[in-house]
Amino acid sequence: MSDRRIRSEAGMPPRRGRVAGVLLLALLLAVALLGALPPTVVRAADGDGIRVLITRMTPIAKPGGTITIEGQVLNSGSKPLDAVELAVRMRTSEPLFRSGISSPEEGQSNGSLVRDVKPVTVRVPASGPGQPWSFAVRADALNLGEAGAYPLAIEARVGGRVVGSTRTFLPWIGKNGLKNVPKLRVGMIWPLVDRPHRDGTTLGDEGQTPVFRDDDLAALFAPGGRLYELAAIGGGMKVDWAIDPELLDSAAEMAGGYRVAPPGSLEPGKPKKTKDGKPPPEEDTAKATPNQISNTLAGGGGQTAAGWLDRLKGAIGSQPVIGLPYGDPDIAAVAHALDAGKTDLRPQLTEAQLESAAVFQRVLGRPARADVAWPASGALDPSIVSLAGNSGAGTVITAGASLPPTKDLNVTPLATASLPGSDKGTALVTDPDIDTLLAADTRAPGQAVLTTQQLLAELLTIVLQEPTLKPTRSVLIAPPRLMDTALAGVLRDVMAASAEWAQPTSLTELAAEPAPLPARKSVAYPKNVRAFEPSAQYLAETDNLAGSMQTFASILTRPERVTGPFDPALLRMLSTSWRGDAQGADRYRLGVTRGLRELESLVYIIRRTGVTLSGDEGNIPVTVVNNLQQPINVRVVVTSHQPNRLKLGDPATVTVPDGRRLEVPISAKSAANGKVMVDVALLTPDGRAVNPAQSFFVNTTTIDALTRWIIGGLAFLLAVFSLRAFLRKRREAALAGDTRGEDGEDDLDPPAESDPPDDAAGDRIRPKPEWSPPPPVHPYAGGNRPPDPADPHGHTPLGSTTDRPE
Repeated sequence: MSDRRIRSEAGMPPRRGRVAGVLLLALLLAVALLGALPPTVVRAADGDGIRVLITRMTPIAKPGGTITIEGQVLNSGSKPLDAVELAVRMRTSEPLFRSGISSPEEGQSNGSLVRDVKPVTVRVPASGPGQPWSFAVRADALNLGEAGAYPLAIEARVGGRVVGSTRTFLPWIGKNGLKNVPKLRVGMIWPLVDRPHRDGTTLGDEGQTPVFRDDDLAALFAPGGRLYELAAIGGGMKVDWAIDPELLDSAAEMAGGYRVAPPGSLEPGKPKKTKDGKPPPEEDTAKATPNQISNTLAGGGGQTAAGWLDRLKGAIGSQPVIGLPYGDPDIAAVAHALDAGKTDLRPQLTEAQLESAAVFQRVLGRPARADVAWPASGALDPSIVSLAGNSGAGTVITAGASLPPTKDLNVTPLATASLPGSDKGTALVTDPDIDTLLAADTRAPGQAVLTTQQLLAELLTIVLQEPTLKPTRSVLIAPPRLMDTALAGVLRDVMAASAEWAQPTSLTELAAEPAPLPARKSVAYPKNVRAFEPSAQYLAETDNLAGSMQTFASILTRPERVTGPFDPALLRMLSTSWRGDAQGADRYRLGVTRGLRELESLVYIIRRTGVTLSGDEGNIPVTVVNNLQQPINVRVVVTSHQPNRLKLGDPATVTVPDGRRLEVPISAKSAANGKVMVDVALLTPDGRAVNPAQSFFVNTTTIDALTRWIIGGLAFLLAVFSLRAFLRKRREAALAGDTRGEDGEDDLDPPAESDPPDDAAGDRIRPKPEWSPPPPVHPYAGGNRPPDPADPHGHTPLGSTTDRPE
C-alpha cells in the first residue's frame, strides 16, 4: 500500500495541523454569530427524560453500500412531546485513534450534522413505549477518507435544543480495502460455567440418586436458556472452549434421573422435628435415610440435559477444550490463603484437576487441556503465578490491567507475554479497554449494538496501527465466566463482521509464539477484585469440613458411597462463581455441612449418666449404634480421669453391622471407693475422633481384705449369738411345759361365777391361761393384822407371806 499512510498515535502530520487551525478559527466565528441571534425559548420540562436507543445498525461501511440505523426514542417524562427531531451527526475528517474510542472527551467531538441525511421528526408519548425511527445513509455520501473507525451520533432535539444523544462508531473500509493489511489474530475463550446446584445429598438407594438444590439447570439447558444458547452460538465459531466439568457431571446426573429438594427446605436454622413437632432425642436424630422420595420432588430436566450434552458434543467437534479444574476452584483465593500461612487447600486443587480429567473422558469421551490456569477476573500476583506453575499450568489467562507494558507504546502490545517471576510460564494477556467493554450489561436496551460497534472499532484500529510490524498483531478476548447470551451474540456478530481483517486463532497458537519485547510488569492485586474474594474463615471452614469427611469415610466399609457425592461438593465450595455472592456461598456451605452431619449423626454412642462397678473388677458396657446402610469399623476407647483409682482395659476395635447396635465391654479394675469420671470416645481404626467424647461417672464399691475380715468376724459372732438365743428359748419353753404337766394345773377350771354370760362374751375368744393364780384369801384369814381402812375388803398386798399357799 504505497499510497496508504501509516498512522500512529505518536503525533499528527504538519498539514493536518494547519487544517485543524483553520477549522478552529471557523468554529470561533460560528460561535460569535450564534451569540448575536436571539435564543430559542424552550421550557425546562420539554425534552427532559429523553433517551435515544440504537437497536440495529449496519456494522461495517463499505464504498457503494448503505448504512441502516434503527432505534427508538424513550420519554420518561410526564408530558408527551409532539415534535422530537432526530438527526445524524458524524465526524468524517479522519478516523479515531484507539485512545479516542474510549475517551469521553473525544466522545463530545462527533463532528457535524450529515447534510445528506434528512432529519426525522417523531411524536413521543409520555412514559410509554419507545417511538421507532430509522435512517438509511449512503456510505459514499459521507465522504469518508481512509479506513478506520469514525464516531457517529444520533441526536434528539426539541425546539432546537439537544435533549438526548447516543454515540457509537462506524468502521469504514476504504476504497483500497484491507487487502495488504495482515489480519489481526484473535484468540477467544468461550466459557461454559455456572454456579453449583448440588451439595452432595443423595437418596439412600443403592444407586444413590442425586438430590439437587434446585431445578434451575433444566431451564438453562432448554432452548432459550443461557447454556443452551452458548452451546449453539459457540458451535458456529472458532473458539477455545473453557468448560467446568462440574457442569458436564451435573448434566449427566440429570440425564440418569435425579430428585430436587423442596423449596425452602434448604434454609439454615430449621432443625428436623418429629411428627408431634418436638425435636427428636439425640439417639434418634437420623435413624431413617436422610432423604427419601417422599420428601423430595421429581426432577423434570433429565431429557433436556441429555439433549444438551448431545448438542454440545456436536458443537465442540474437534475444537480445543480447556478443562477447568472440577468446580472451577478459585485459584487466586487458594494462593492468597497459602501465602498468608492460614489454610493450605492445595490438596483440594489437585483433586479438582484429577476429577476434571476423569469427567471429560467419561462424559465427552475426549481429553481436555489441563495446563491452562484462569484466575478470577484474570487478576494476577506473584502468589498466583507460583501456585499455577506448581499445579502444572504452563499458560495463565491474565487481564491486561494486571500485566501492563513496562513502558508506553504507540501500538497495542501482543497478547503473548512472559510471566513475571516464572522461567517457563506464558501469559496470554487480554486488552484492558476490551475487558472494560465486555463488562457492560449487553442485555440493557440498545447496549448490544453499542458494544458490537465499539468492539469492531477497537479491532480495526489495532490492525491499522502498525501493519508492517512483525509478528502480526494479536488480541485475546476473555469474556466474563458467566457470559450471558446477549454478549455471546455480540461476539459472534463481531467475528462475522470483522472476517476481512480478523482471523480466529487458538490459544495454543498464540502461546507458541515467543514473547516480544518490551516485557510486561506485574502490579498490585486489584482491590476491587480482592473485595469479592472468599474470606479466610470461609476457606478455613472448607478445609475443616474436608477433614471431617475424610475422618468419617475411614470408618466405612464402603467409603465410596460417602466420598463419591461429598468430595465433589467440597470442591464446589471453592468455586470462582461464588465471588460477589457471599450469602449464596454460605448457604451452600451450610447445606454441605448439614448433609455430612446428618450422616455422621447415624453413628454414635448411647449416652449414660453413670455406671456402678461392684467389687474391684468388672466391665463398663459401651453401646455403639450404627444406623448407616453399611457396616462400620470403629475403636471404642474409655479413659479414666484418675488412673490410680480406676484402671481401664485396652481399647476395643469392633465391627458394627449396618442398622444394628453393639454393646462393647471395657474391663475395669478399681483400687478405691468413690466416683471416678471417665471419657468414652469413638475413634477411627487409626485413632481419629469420629465425634466428641462423652463423659460420665463410674461409682466404685471396692472392699479391702481387712474390712472383709472384720465384716466376716462380726457376721460370725452375730450368727453364734443368734443361735444361742434360739436354743435357750427353746430349752426354757421345754422346761416350762414339763412343770405344768407334773402339777396338773392344766386341768383346773376357774370358778363358774367368774365366767361372763354368753351374750356378753359376744364373738370374742379368750385364750385359756396355762396357769391361774390361787383364789384370794378372806380378811383376817391369817390373823396377821387388823383391817386397813383404805382396804375394806382386806386385800393382802402382793408379795406378802399370805400370797404363798400353806
